[in-house]
Amino acid sequence: MKDTRRWRWRNVPVPEVHSAIIVVGLVLNVLWPWPITSTVIVRWVGGSLVVLGVVLAAWATWTAGRVDLEHPEQLVTSGPYAVSRHPMYVAWTLIYLGVALVLKTWWFLVLLSIVGVLIDREARREETSLEEAFGEAYRTYRHRVRRYF
Repeated sequence: MKDTRRWRWRNVPVPEVHSAIIVVGLVLNVLWPWPITSTVIVRWVGGSLVVLGVVLAAWATWTAGRVDLEHPEQLVTSGPYAVSRHPMYVAWTLIYLGVALVLKTWWFLVLLSIVGVLIDREARREETSLEEAFGEAYRTYRHRVRRYF
């Protein structure tokens, strides 16, 4: 029987870097509270960023379909991958930023630079691996599509 599912649960991203830094931010916020003083609009913006990030992550996962993103046998270049080579990293960073605004803590915003550096390093590592696996096809894709947005 042929597997025709369009969703591969293994492709649902587990954002280790984002998760770890969120825990660090929560611990710092408990030990040394540093609240963002703001209006309710900040929480609405934060909630909107979380929803946008979740939608983008779901779209990227759906677009990848049956391709195993850990060990791809083909490039995924449609949907959000036509605009960003790493839409899941973008999605999780939107979620992270949204959580920072919903929780109204400066710690998450300060730690965002660490998230950015670690994610960029991981993205570049993945790109090296994809170039080794797909050669000229990946180089053409990389030249055509931005790393993030």
